[in-house]
Amino acid sequence: MSTDGPDPARDAYVVGVMTMEVENRDSERFRRRVDAAAKAVDGVLTTALGVRVELHAFEGPHLTPTAGAYSPLDFLQIGMAEKLERGVHFLLIVTEVDLSASTLSYTLALPSQLTNVAVVSTKRLDPDFWGDDLSEAEADDRAARRLETLVLHSFGHLLNLDHDPDPHNAMFDFAGVDGLDAMGGFSEGQRAAMRRALPREAHERTATSGHAAFVLKTLARDWRSIGAAVARANPLRLATQLPTMVTAALSVLIFLFFTPDMWDVASTVDLYQIVLFSAITIVASTVVLYRAFAFGRVTGRGRVLAESTVVTSAATAVCLLLTMTALFAGFALMTYGGIVTIFPRKLMETWPTVDPAVRPLDHIKLSLFVAGLGLLAGSLGGRADSRDLVRAVLFVDEES
Repeated sequence: MSTDGPDPARDAYVVGVMTMEVENRDSERFRRRVDAAAKAVDGVLTTALGVRVELHAFEGPHLTPTAGAYSPLDFLQIGMAEKLERGVHFLLIVTEVDLSASTLSYTLALPSQLTNVAVVSTKRLDPDFWGDDLSEAEADDRAARRLETLVLHSFGHLLNLDHDPDPHNAMFDFAGVDGLDAMGGFSEGQRAAMRRALPREAHERTATSGHAAFVLKTLARDWRSIGAAVARANPLRLATQLPTMVTAALSVLIFLFFTPDMWDVASTVDLYQIVLFSAITIVASTVVLYRAFAFGRVTGRGRVLAESTVVTSAATAVCLLLTMTALFAGFALMTYGGIVTIFPRKLMETWPTVDPAVRPLDHIKLSLFVAGLGLLAGSLGGRADSRDLVRAVLFVDEES
């Protein structure tokens, strides 16, 4: 790393590059390549942003590969805790194993702007992997150069940079490993955008006490970042990653739709009671899924709570809440549509034991009540949905 004297600008923000070996097959060569890449990244980011790059090491966790690859979200969860313990604002984890992907045949890196952590794999950066005929020194140099470019590309995503059409730019949307060979640094416009984004995206504040007050201040201060994270995750897209929940909810909804007791409720309960019940089911469903899919609140050993942790938790909760609200609205509209189109009017008049449930208000109340019960039942079944798929929508910006 750089050996220059202390520089207040460089000490303001710290970018950590952490090696995380899993299989430990060629540790010396792996670390040599990472060290060379980290030094090059330090030079680029020092010039572009005036930040400090630190190289860390973490003994790899005991993970089980699936179809020959490891889940990057396991590394991401560890990285959130290590970022706090190491006192860095951004953390780029470098591992030597292949990473699984949800939409691609393989992935080289997964940046998560919400958590300020990116996971990078060196497995396919090695020319030996592709059978290239190079000497060991040449292979090391090329792998280190590719890793440098991939780390810069991932860090650019952490600072919300978009892809660039120039194949020589660090933010080019490359298709294969060979594309990294031609990619270089950042343009002047990108460096300016990164300097503006750095204070906003770093979320560097921490608290060792008064956590409740710290959380409230963070929510008030970072509501724009939380909103942007929710928009990136897209609650409607998240709903498509919960097929088990939707199936369970629809099963309950269809059963209740043809239950006479539900029509008794529709004809007798007050509207405000149905609205209150609906709000409770939405919140309860959100809590159930949050406990299943969120990474949870991470505090340091010294009870240190980081601003980035609060932002991550808040964005996750809001996204799940909006997803539950959207599903509830969809279930209610579906039920109401069934009432007014296919349900026999004669049954509306005879099933209720108090009053006939033939008024539009009765239909609205029934739709809300059935949708709420379906949502609550579905959330319990939704815990069986793939954690990786849901977490990928919540926490990962793209698969490179």
